[in-house]
This record gives sequence, structure tokens and C-alpha cells, in this order.
Amino acid sequence: MGTATDLSPDQLPSGWTDGAGEYDTWFAPVTRGFAADAVELLGLGPGSRFLDVAAGTGALALAAAATGASVVATDFAPGMVALLAERFADAGVDGSVARMDGQALDLPDASFDAAASLFGLIFFPDMAAGVRELLRVVRPGGRVLVGAWHRSGFSLPFAVMRALRTAVPGLRPPQEEPVPFRLGDRAGLESLLTEAGLRDVRVEVATHVAEVADPAAMFRAVPLWAAPLKPVFDALSPEQLDRAAFAFAEQITAGGDPVGRLPGTALLGVGVR
Repeated sequence: MGTATDLSPDQLPSGWTDGAGEYDTWFAPVTRGFAADAVELLGLGPGSRFLDVAAGTGALALAAAATGASVVATDFAPGMVALLAERFADAGVDGSVARMDGQALDLPDASFDAAASLFGLIFFPDMAAGVRELLRVVRPGGRVLVGAWHRSGFSLPFAVMRALRTAVPGLRPPQEEPVPFRLGDRAGLESLLTEAGLRDVRVEVATHVAEVADPAAMFRAVPLWAAPLKPVFDALSPEQLDRAAFAFAEQITAGGDPVGRLPGTALLGVGVR
């Protein structure tokens, strides 16, 4: 594992903690359709013991709990853990929330029927270690799932950069390949799961379109939950920020409809221990 100075801001707890509320408001809804897909692929239901790693604010954990599964959700960011604990309490979820490093879980072997990380493990410095940990805590015959954004099918980061370039022509992204796109193709995800020791691995491709009630407000909130972009946004003048927010809203709306629509394609890799 790299040192903190080697890592992208979105690979550190601090990159996710302060913006947990904004993440829950603006980005968690983008993931909920994929959470439903993951629950179906894992075959969760009443009595299932399920682990959600790098759970964020709980799109997958809460969807799993709604099936009657008993859920343990972990995340490394204190802000995410605190907000998710509130969500569990409000919903009366059968389960618990804990702060943990997904690359070294403080959980016993073979203690779950299924385990998953939906758009979380993709940020791990050591993704292979993360998959091995998911495998370790699942019973023989249990299922493991990892969700990753398709490299060319996740529209949000591209729309954000196009909007920023409207305000700052020629602007280069802070990362030539964003961290989560390291697993942006089917072959890479399938290989990661197979090499960890999972069998019967398959990768499903899923697409959902998220509705955004206030596109300009979503754009302005981006640096609060997309830490690598914070320096870019901080360097914008108020006029540039206004111009970029307007450009983002124009991109994702059509026909005078004020509601924006963000299509996203994800890869859902699932296998059996």
C-alpha cells in the first residue's frame, strides 16, 4: 500500500468525510439502481448475512436490509460511518455499522453469506487485497460482488470536465485516469475476481439514468465529495463557477425540462467462494 503522499485524495478518509452529507444528497441517488441490481445478483433475502464494504452512505446496505437480510456495513471515512449509522437507526435496520479498512477487515472468517463493495473497492490502493478480504469473510458457497464504473459509460465525470472547460478553456483534468477507472473494463474486473480465488465469475453490464432535480446545485457540490477536483473548483472565480454550472445544467437537460438526467453504465462482477 502506498503512503498518504502517494495516494489520490479520494483514496484517503479525509477525502470523503467532510462531504458525506453532500455525497448522500447528490451522488448516492446515482448509485441506487445499481444497488438494486447487486441485491438481485447476490440473491439476498430474509436471513441472509450480508457485508457491505466501503458502504458510503448506504445505497447498497439499505437495499440489502430491505430484503430482510442482516447487514454489517463498513467504511473507512468517519463522516460516512456516522451518517450511515443514522440511516440504519432511522430505518430500523437489522445490522450494524463500523469503521474499517476494507483491505484488512476486523471480521472473522466465513461469517457472511454474501459480501460486496459497490463503487468502493475501486478506490482501494490494493484492490486485490480488498477482494481477498471479501472472499475471506464469506462462507464456502457464498457470493462476492464488486461494482465498478465502466470507463467510457459513466457520464458524470465527463460532463463535469466539459463544463469546467467552458469556464477555463484548455483545462486539464487533475488525474489523467481517475482512480475509479482502474477497473473500468470487463476483462480487468473479471481477472481481479478470478485471481482472488472466486469461481463461476461473471461480469454483468448495467445502465441506469439518474434524475437530477437541480443540475447547477449538483455541479457546485461536486468538490465537496469529489476531492481531486476541489483545487480546480477553488481556483475558479465566481463568474467562472457560474458559467461552468450553467454549462453543466445545459448538458444534462433537454427540451426545457429543468430536471437533469445522468446516464451511467457499471460493471457488476460476481463470483462464488
